[in-house]
Amino acid sequence: MTPRLLFTLIFVSLFLSVPGYSQQATVASGDARRVSGTVSDIKGGGIPGANVSVVGTTTGVITDAKGMFSVDVPNSQAVLRFSFIGYKTTEVTVGNKNQFSITMEEDSRTLDQLVVVGYGTQKKKDLTGAVSSIGNESLNLGGATSNVAQAFQGRAAGVQVSQSNSAPGGSTVVRVRGGNSISSTNEPLYVVDGFPSETGKEINPNDIDDIQILKDASATAIYGARGANGVVIITTKRGKTGKPTVTLDSYYGIQKVASSYDKMTGLQAMQITNAKNQERGLPPTYTPTDLASGTNTDWFKLATRDAKVQSYSLTASGGNEDTRVALSLNYFSQDGALKNTDYDRYSIRLNLDKQFGKRFKMGANMYGAHTFSMYKNYDGNIQPSNVMYGILSASPAIAAYNADGTYARFQGRDNSIAWLLEPVNHLYGNKININTFIEYQFTDALSFKVNAGTEYNASKEGTYLPRTLVDGEKVRGRATVQENTAARNLVEGYFTYVKTFGAHFINAVAGVSMQDDIVENHFSAVQNFSTDAFLYNNLGAGTQRVLSTSSKTNTKIASAYGRINYAFKDKYLATFTIRRDGSSRFGPNNRYGYFPSGSVAWRLGDEDFVKNLNVFSDLKLRASYGVTGNDRIGDYAYMTTFSPVNVTLDGNNSYGGTAASRLPNPDLKWESTAQLDIGADVAFGNGRISATFDYYRKKTKDLLLNIPVGDWWGFTTQIVNAGSIQNSGLELSLNTQNIAKGSFRWKSSFNIGYNKQKVLNLGGRPYIITQTANPYGGRAIDFTKLEKGQELSSFFGYKYAGVIKTGETYTPQPGAPAGSPKYVDVNNDGKLDANDRAYLGNANPHYIYGIGNEFRYKNFDLNIFMQGALGYSLFNGNGLVLESGYGTAALNRWTPDNQNTDIPRDGYATTSYGSYINDRFVEDASFLRCKMITLGYNLPIGTAKKLNVRVYGTIQNLFTITNYTGTDPESNTRASNSGTAAIGGTPPSAVSTAAINLASGLDYTAFPSYRSYTLGLKINF
Repeated sequence: MTPRLLFTLIFVSLFLSVPGYSQQATVASGDARRVSGTVSDIKGGGIPGANVSVVGTTTGVITDAKGMFSVDVPNSQAVLRFSFIGYKTTEVTVGNKNQFSITMEEDSRTLDQLVVVGYGTQKKKDLTGAVSSIGNESLNLGGATSNVAQAFQGRAAGVQVSQSNSAPGGSTVVRVRGGNSISSTNEPLYVVDGFPSETGKEINPNDIDDIQILKDASATAIYGARGANGVVIITTKRGKTGKPTVTLDSYYGIQKVASSYDKMTGLQAMQITNAKNQERGLPPTYTPTDLASGTNTDWFKLATRDAKVQSYSLTASGGNEDTRVALSLNYFSQDGALKNTDYDRYSIRLNLDKQFGKRFKMGANMYGAHTFSMYKNYDGNIQPSNVMYGILSASPAIAAYNADGTYARFQGRDNSIAWLLEPVNHLYGNKININTFIEYQFTDALSFKVNAGTEYNASKEGTYLPRTLVDGEKVRGRATVQENTAARNLVEGYFTYVKTFGAHFINAVAGVSMQDDIVENHFSAVQNFSTDAFLYNNLGAGTQRVLSTSSKTNTKIASAYGRINYAFKDKYLATFTIRRDGSSRFGPNNRYGYFPSGSVAWRLGDEDFVKNLNVFSDLKLRASYGVTGNDRIGDYAYMTTFSPVNVTLDGNNSYGGTAASRLPNPDLKWESTAQLDIGADVAFGNGRISATFDYYRKKTKDLLLNIPVGDWWGFTTQIVNAGSIQNSGLELSLNTQNIAKGSFRWKSSFNIGYNKQKVLNLGGRPYIITQTANPYGGRAIDFTKLEKGQELSSFFGYKYAGVIKTGETYTPQPGAPAGSPKYVDVNNDGKLDANDRAYLGNANPHYIYGIGNEFRYKNFDLNIFMQGALGYSLFNGNGLVLESGYGTAALNRWTPDNQNTDIPRDGYATTSYGSYINDRFVEDASFLRCKMITLGYNLPIGTAKKLNVRVYGTIQNLFTITNYTGTDPESNTRASNSGTAAIGGTPPSAVSTAAINLASGLDYTAFPSYRSYTLGLKINF
């Protein structure tokens, strides 16, 4: 799909609208009459397009260009309601009046809406930084979402959310304005109710009140060493003063696999296998009896199912001026579209706020969750445990079951269905977060707040390989248990000073913070069991210990920070922030870092010369610059660490010992990101059209890389600060109210972000290569290459030129037989070798966008949300396996009788030339997806009206427009912690992170994508 076509679809869907005209219902006779008047703002100007409705009826009109209206009312007791975006809703009883002059006040909830930022709040109109706001009305539309990141996918400009696979409870990857790091994580920091949480995106989405995504340095510098990748601030629902409310929100749905693999029939697989044998001079594998057997196994169908998803949330809140409480309970359950996979979560949240007099208040946020999942391996390897690889590559000519119901084996190996259903893979998780605060207001201007909290995350992963499988039979059953615990304790206190001096306004924050993290890991593997009954629950029953390891790390962060917001005449704004962080992760020579930022803004729309234009209802220009850091590297990276080793001294006996595993570097320091942002916020038509535009450029230096060193050190590499990377881009967010007439409303939202990434240098290294598993077996093959001027995850391989024909002489590949794959001699030296490899594409979308349309008519509401990406590629590893094996594409392979084809005779490993990493399988993955459609209805009569009952239905992933030939253009096998990066000497945690950053874009054996259909019920008591 071309970018031009996609952009056309985007803008047509967003801007296709028609003018709205008022329409009135007929009123009853008697006291009925027509009334008229004018709707004005506080300055006396008429408000065109304001809504005028008669409460309790469907009668309504909108004001004309001068703010005038005329409407029929049924009697003198009728109530007129006046509403418009940016103004407070006003209601007036008709009485005996026939003429009205209504003055509408600006709505502070819109124009002066408070936005949660680091350590405080600011009025939205006074923001000087780049912040994307997402309210709960966009997060809780229905549909199956197991974590927060899934809920805000596509709803914030410049924020990319991708999912490594569609497995129940599957992890997501979030990038704010591109990736900054190679070896460290590029995930943003999540702050939930003031607590920085490593698992913040995994909370129950129904608990969320709103989300603020801080993107530029001005907004994120208050978080210093953890702000370089952006900050996601999550505010959960709290109790409110007034009548207690209880809300029940539940849904139940079915998930259907959206697409499958195009594979041969069993007969075709037998025939093509025999044909290949004949070409090699081998006897046929399948006899005439086999060919007539009718064996035709659909492995994908056997492995998948229609899976259910359900969620039940109960929320109660209420309180008075002194005490407010909010309690929520949730149960979420999702069965996988792949059999023997599922995910369950139970969660509870309690938020308390207590006011003592006028000066003192305190509160607490408590959250607990228990999760359980059954999972499989989808990381792109070719081990038997990767059931998706088995399903993808298995021959349909082989039966899955024997006549007696046992699993069939082929050449002494278990089939993929046995590997799907027999092994046990269980993952348990428990999370507890308790965060309390105390705040004292010394004066009307000065207050002090203390936050103290703890978070405890524990997981247990138990696996068992039973003796019913060949591999399990060899070791008489194998069990593993891995237990991980992470505890975080946080204490911070800060002063807030807010004061107005005539035309001057100051909001200042100054505080300190102490954080202590302790992480422990234990792993054990044993085998040789007398029975499979114990699974992984009795390791002592296994008589042979395979491996036992444990580790413990402790990280401390001490910080001091300050911020000043200044405003003059509420038109000229400035923000200055600095944070000093000290981290135990860095060496004694660079343990402390300083992260400053500054920003200015001009509310140009408040200037008289702009007001007189009568064009803008709001206009603000912004500019910011600052430095933030990234401290999320492996612990003790600056020190010499030791690992256990076994040494044989006498040729017979093995002796245990320890040896250094890395070179020290006391000069190790933060990766730091300097970012410039220039933006504008603009609104037209009294707020009916509003837009935000940003341009940014950020440069990250002192990248943490393994650099080659002399062998005399005893190591080949040392981790140092070297290299830099740059991201630059544009963002646009647009919100419009297209139609507001009578009972019909239509509003739209649109956002798009462009990001271009470039490596500036690699600290003296010429390049970094990553590799991927070889579907043909054998050694791994180079997959991506990073060097100066390129982007992360740039595919590197050969350019495919088709198939060598019969009688053809292709000089660069001498001796290659007809039917072999042919590759381009890029450097024209007359031979084909590794020097002919080139860059084939990039896995980072250059454009990401989202489109939302909301329609309301009387008691009906319809929400349509679409999202997509442009300008990136995927490596279709599934297509490679199918074309080389039992996919229908292989039926068109080269044979002496089928010369006119681009599909080689026997895959891409038949000669010593080239490799399977070639541009035949690097495809443009640009797409436009209908992510969610929700249709709701509010029951209007009887008890239901008093209870406010809403029923709704949701469809997710209804359709996708793309030219990508794989099953899903959003697949990303390497988005989870798997794979290896050939950068040498890197600790395991950093290796997997580097693989995510360097080798994304692999669509290979991922969990099947699905389309979901859900029905929901929401009741407000």
